[in-house]
Amino acid sequence: MSYIENVLTPIGNIRITATDSLITSITFTNDTSHFDNELTKMARMQLEAFFLGQRHTFELPLASTGTAFQQRIWQQVKTIPIGTTTTYSAIAAQAGNSQAVRAAANAIGRNAFAIAIPCHRVIGKNNQITGYAWEPWRKEWLLKFEQARSEHH
Repeated sequence: MSYIENVLTPIGNIRITATDSLITSITFTNDTSHFDNELTKMARMQLEAFFLGQRHTFELPLASTGTAFQQRIWQQVKTIPIGTTTTYSAIAAQAGNSQAVRAAANAIGRNAFAIAIPCHRVIGKNNQITGYAWEPWRKEWLLKFEQARSEHH
């Protein structure tokens, strides 16, 4: 069984999909169809709290599928503190292969869990806002939003 929940946010509609036991994706979409379950409700509540500035991390059972390297990259991305950024090359090095910058960037681009795995906190060298599967303006908005929130804590 597949479940769907939508969250209207300041930067567009976010769709949460889930099975009975795992969140399968958190993505931006224009579709607002709805068939929720407890997991999608939990994810919606955590996203709403994030956009209210009340939550900085997510505690969700994510169905994260990928290679061992991609899994390491996504785990590294989850450790980036709110209000800060890091580079693709730093993430590659932290995941154990400083030469795999392109592979790290590709893994980050395949992240299916917008905001929950905060790939928007990964930027290019010289602080360039580069690449974001859900449009660069959203990445820029999220970084400014988080910067402002982290300064108040």
